[in-house]
Amino acid sequence: MTDVKIRARLARADLFEGTQGVPEYGVILHESLLRLPILPLQEMADQLDHVAALARRKRIVPQIVPWNAGAHPFMAAGTVLILTFGNAPPLVYTESPHSGVTIDDPSLVKRYRRSYDLLRAAAQPPKASLAMIEAAVEDYRNGKQPN
Repeated sequence: MTDVKIRARLARADLFEGTQGVPEYGVILHESLLRLPILPLQEMADQLDHVAALARRKRIVPQIVPWNAGAHPFMAAGTVLILTFGNAPPLVYTESPHSGVTIDDPSLVKRYRRSYDLLRAAAQPPKASLAMIEAAVEDYRNGKQPN
């Protein structure tokens, strides 16, 4: 089962490397994910450098919610994906450590989108967010935790 999940994850990652049909992917992360290492420093640098490279190539649009924005209620929801399709209504997928739920009720999807928009408004713009990610990469590469 683990091999199947790994292959699926690698296939999804490959979507961002192509030249056609690259999905639009915006991600909002809290600054703590840049500043509190969960891997050895060099691995943190490598992972964040990959995110920065994807952003520079316009494959993803990361936005960082800074420390001074405080806690945002929508971030407590865990992983939330808002999926939009050209020929079908949008869906929301929420994920917790032990399960995931797909939400297709239009009124709930609308509420999730509104919460996402408010979170995005609290986040740094993409260019400033990329600069924050790149600064964290440099700090980790130099063997220190970002400030």
